[in-house]
Amino acid sequence: MSDRPLVETWEAWTSRIALDLAALTEDDWLTFTVHVASHAASTYAAARAPRGRRRGGARSARPAPVPDVFVQARLLAGVLALECIGDTEFEGLTDLTRDQQAALVGLGWAREGDEPEFSRTFGAPGGADAAEAPDAAAALLRASLSGVLGAGSPADVDVRRAPRR
Repeated sequence: MSDRPLVETWEAWTSRIALDLAALTEDDWLTFTVHVASHAASTYAAARAPRGRRRGGARSARPAPVPDVFVQARLLAGVLALECIGDTEFEGLTDLTRDQQAALVGLGWAREGDEPEFSRTFGAPGGADAAEAPDAAAALLRASLSGVLGAGSPADVDVRRAPRR
């Protein structure tokens, strides 16, 4: 038996999340945030890194994790609705850069107004794409979390579910 923990791939995570989205009821919700290490923890890690491997030396291909941004998934009147809330404490301030906001729109998120809030719906009841809605929504979540919001792996994503009654 191996002592190494199992690492979930993005493909497995996307499939699992699609199943979770398909199982949502009108009273359920899921939220997704990218885990952002505390400043103290990242400072400690940089100080302890071996020479030549200090943080900040070589640029990473993935974006830095964005604090205070979350994505919520809900079922509203039979439609799978996603919201990406990018403001800090709902005051309109955001840690998302203009490029990141444009990248979210490029992925298919809709933005109304100047606030850093984005939405997307999938699968109108009775519509031709209703069956594919959870898969499409999970793919958008993956692309947004890994490509824009800074999740390097599924382990970097905090998923929360509505409490069960």
